[in-house]
Amino acid sequence: MLNIQKTNKDITKKLVTQEGTLKRKLHSFYLSTVKNNTLPTESIRHKYENQIKAIIRKEIEDSYFFGTDLIEQEIKQINPKKIFFVSGTDIQNIQDITEKMNDAFWTTTSKLHMRESEFILTLDKELIKKKEFDTEAAYISIAALMIFSAFNNSVISKARQVVNQNVQ
Repeated sequence: MLNIQKTNKDITKKLVTQEGTLKRKLHSFYLSTVKNNTLPTESIRHKYENQIKAIIRKEIEDSYFFGTDLIEQEIKQINPKKIFFVSGTDIQNIQDITEKMNDAFWTTTSKLHMRESEFILTLDKELIKKKEFDTEAAYISIAALMIFSAFNNSVISKARQVVNQNVQ
């Protein structure tokens, strides 16, 4: 039981470190490129989407392969001769997660950007600027979603591959 708890702590520590790295990159991009920009978010997306997608994909790959490596280590303890490889399913999963998370990033970024210029009309007919969202919290959440989704997806997918190979 102690070994499982230690393993869980080690996994969480690694994933949280990756999450922090990704959050810093995404939040920094928002602050330097999007915040206070007069262009609509779609125009900014058009210009920077490939750059952001590359950042997201790299972090998703790292998290995904961290998960597959853990499965491989566990299986090799049982069957040292078992050979592992990156499958077409793994590549497709990484691509799918990257696309979903890229869209989630731009949706979040768009909402944060729009909020910068929103106002409330009071009963006295005064315009009061709405309080901005906590951008750092938003990017912590989205980074966590990206990193943990990739990890969880890899563990489930690789475990299924192993089970299916043993059944055949």
